[in-house]
Amino acid sequence: MAEDTIARMLHDRELRVTPQRRAILQAFSGRSDEHLSADEVLSRASMAVPEIGRGTVYSALAELTELGLLASVGNPEPVRYETNLDPHDHFQCRLCLRLFDVELGGRDLGKRRLPGYAIESVAIRAHGVCAQCRDYQRGLSAGAADVKRRATVDESGAGELTCVAVASPLGGLVLAASSTGVARIAFEDHADFPVLAERARTRRGPVAGRRRLTHLGTTLTEYFDGSHAAGQDAVDWRFCTLEAAAALASVREIPYDEPRSYERLEGGLSAFDCGYAMGSNPLPLLIPCHRVCRGSQRPEVYVGGPQRLRLIQQLEAG
Repeated sequence: MAEDTIARMLHDRELRVTPQRRAILQAFSGRSDEHLSADEVLSRASMAVPEIGRGTVYSALAELTELGLLASVGNPEPVRYETNLDPHDHFQCRLCLRLFDVELGGRDLGKRRLPGYAIESVAIRAHGVCAQCRDYQRGLSAGAADVKRRATVDESGAGELTCVAVASPLGGLVLAASSTGVARIAFEDHADFPVLAERARTRRGPVAGRRRLTHLGTTLTEYFDGSHAAGQDAVDWRFCTLEAAAALASVREIPYDEPRSYERLEGGLSAFDCGYAMGSNPLPLLIPCHRVCRGSQRPEVYVGGPQRLRLIQQLEAG
C-alpha cells in the first residue's frame, strides 16, 4: 500500500501516521489471495520497524478494523485481515490454509427476504483444495514423470562433466560435477542415468569436478548416517531455468525434517512450474525437494519415485 494512501486514510480517521501504523498497513499488498494472520503482519511489519511488539500489532489491527481500514475474516482463530472492504465470499484451502476472495452468491443472498429478520450481511466460506495446490500437484507429477522419460543431461552435456557411480541406501546413483559445482545426481531409473554412468566409466572430466564429487560423496554418506547438517556443496545450475534454480536454491534453506509449503519458496514461479521444478529436481538429496509440501500435506510424489520417498521420510523421521 502506498505511503501517501496510508497517510490519507489515517488522517481521514484522525489518526496519527506513526511508523508502527504505517508498517502494519504496508504489510498488505492488497492481492485477492492475501489474508494475513496477526503473526504474519508482525513478521512483515518488523522488517520496517524492528522494535515493533506483538501487543502493538494486535491492538493496532483491532483499531484499524474497528475504523474500517481493514476487514477481519475468521471465527474461531486464526482471524485474518485484508484490505478488501467490499462484501465478498471466501474459499479456504484445507491444505495451504490460505483464503481466496471468490464469488459464491453471498451478496445476492443478502437481498433475499427472510420474514421476521433483517439481514445486514451474509458471509459464505467454501472449503476444499485451491487451484494453486491442485496445479502444484499436477506440476510435481509431470516433472517426476518427465525425468524418467527425457534426459536431463544429453551426451554433449555429459562431455563437460566429471561423473562417478556410487551405491547408496536408495540404490545406485550417478553424481556429476563441473569445475563450478555439482550439476546432476541421477537415480537408476532416470532417463540420463545410462549416459552419465558411461561417462563415469571413462573417468574423464575436469579435475576440479572430481574434487567436488569427493566432497559430495562425503555429504551424502553423512546424510545417510543421520547427519542433520545441510550440504555445503557448490551447485552448477546449468540444467534448469533461472526461475527454477531460484526456487530450488530456497529449498536448500529448509531445515532437516521441517517441511515448508511450496508457496513460501522463492523464484516467482507459478504453482504448476514450481511443482514441475520439484518433480524434475536435477539434484535430489543435495536439494531436499522431499521437504516441500502442499500446506499440511507431505509430498506423495518424488523425483526418485514413491519407494525412495518413503525411505527418505523414514530416515528423517528417525
